[in-house]
Amino acid sequence: MTKEQTSGFSYRIMQASPTELIIILYEMLEVYLNDAVSYCREDKIQEFRTSLKSSQGVINELNHALDLQYEISLNFMQIYMFINRTIIKASVSKETADLERCIGMIQKLRNAFEQIKNEDRRGPVMKNTQQVYAGLTYGKGTLNESFGLESNRGFRV
Repeated sequence: MTKEQTSGFSYRIMQASPTELIIILYEMLEVYLNDAVSYCREDKIQEFRTSLKSSQGVINELNHALDLQYEISLNFMQIYMFINRTIIKASVSKETADLERCIGMIQKLRNAFEQIKNEDRRGPVMKNTQQVYAGLTYGKGTLNESFGLESNRGFRV
């Protein structure tokens, strides 16, 4: 995962509702697994294993986010356990076909959560975070990207 992707995920997490956080975790998992597949094809084994380890961390976060009082949570847990086992097998065998199938599963899960995210009216999980404004400005022969941070930082009394 690049620094730009990490920064983008960080900004999105600050403003995300609980459902949007799950979507972000799916996106992060997809990036890590795609990176792992690329590294394996390039025969960069250390980076391959690092990406797999990071993807396991995301799977663990998804598991911890489950509310086990609902029956469907057990189904999600089984999916996450399957993906985790696939990651472990891929780490040992250096085969990426099963990882690519897992990426497809994650994309379907993410799409399902994308469809229901508008029904989540709980608001951002993190309170008193900076509001980030981003935009593009045009200069003579250039295109500049700018970020504006809210100047009111710290505790509100």
